[in-house]
Amino acid sequence: MHRIAELRVDNEAVFRDIFNQYQYPLYKFLYQKIDSDFYAREIVQLTFIKLWKYRHQLDPDLDIAIQLFRIAKTTLVDEIRKIEARDRFYRSLPAADAVVVNDVAQTVQYNETRARLFHLMEQLPPKRKEVFELSRIYCHSNREIARILSISPKTVENHLTLALRFIRPFFYFMIIFYNLAAI
Repeated sequence: MHRIAELRVDNEAVFRDIFNQYQYPLYKFLYQKIDSDFYAREIVQLTFIKLWKYRHQLDPDLDIAIQLFRIAKTTLVDEIRKIEARDRFYRSLPAADAVVVNDVAQTVQYNETRARLFHLMEQLPPKRKEVFELSRIYCHSNREIARILSISPKTVENHLTLALRFIRPFFYFMIIFYNLAAI
């Protein structure tokens, strides 16, 4: 109970002690639930972020371990919901590699466009390429990308803006070229 009072007055040393004491037990608990090293680590990190963010709302009469595991459990449920929503979205789209096209010209155009996009992505600076992939290929939000890469959401926006400025002109040219070829 004393540690919660210390946390509530912004004692970072107590927070570090709690992190060191509960990081591995939380990881084991989450890993048993989801059998994923990556997600277990992510949820442990999110749990401690939430612990610090909501430290003023902690119940001083309740053991810190109980509150930590509750935060981890609700964070796990939230993340599972996000993953399921993302999976439903992806399942609702036609698979990129299984696009059914009756016209051979459309198939060729699709493959050329896709190859061109990946070629252009390779020309981007490494961090910008990573941000663009996370956003446009893996459909992460700017906030999620900022958290994953430990950069600010504004930096994510800047990278995306610059990447799109670089990539768009090539696609405008391709659209004009294909429209002229169809005439």
